[in-house]
Amino acid sequence: APVINSVVASNPSDCNSANGQISIGATFNPVPGVEFSIDGGINWQVSNTFNGLNAGTYNVAVRNIDGSCIVYSIDNPIILTAPLAPSITNVASTDPTDCNVTDGTITITATGTGALEYSINGGTTWFANNGNFTGLVGGIYNTAVRNATGTCQVTGQIVTLDDKVAPTISTVASTNVTDCGNTDGTITITATGTGSVEYSINGGTTWQPSNVF
Repeated sequence: APVINSVVASNPSDCNSANGQISIGATFNPVPGVEFSIDGGINWQVSNTFNGLNAGTYNVAVRNIDGSCIVYSIDNPIILTAPLAPSITNVASTDPTDCNVTDGTITITATGTGALEYSINGGTTWFANNGNFTGLVGGIYNTAVRNATGTCQVTGQIVTLDDKVAPTISTVASTNVTDCGNTDGTITITATGTGSVEYSINGGTTWQPSNVF
């Protein structure tokens, strides 16, 4: 009968990666030679190395190539484990508060089995900042989370922050007071904007929805 001397196992390097390995060391009579199995003897191969393995449970066996003398590893079962992926539970955001202000925020809430890293550019750069991103301008952001070991990237939602758009003053028309003691002067401001606008003639101290003063 062959003798199993060693079983060396390598876990998959990432979530959903099939790159685990089991290598079996054995001594045997070169005639007729041996073959190897990692599923308890259901399937056999002449190579002692099994590549491309998923996380899971494996049972190592060796036998003579003529089918005789099956020997099972005393280390069975051989368990390959893969990293566990984090989970994004919430993504919250706030738009920049004013024109030309960079105070937008994105907050990613996630859970995992260890330390996590966070990204808002689809994984180009990562930060160990507990998912808190501040000082952001308007734009499109692609959220993601991964383990701090660099494994198991999880893609989150796409966040769009909207910059405030300044209105445009096209004309300011005025009429003078008609006589001493009268208060019938006017100022009319014509402006366009992306929504409702307010008007002021004292530098912004007070505002009104009408464009006519």
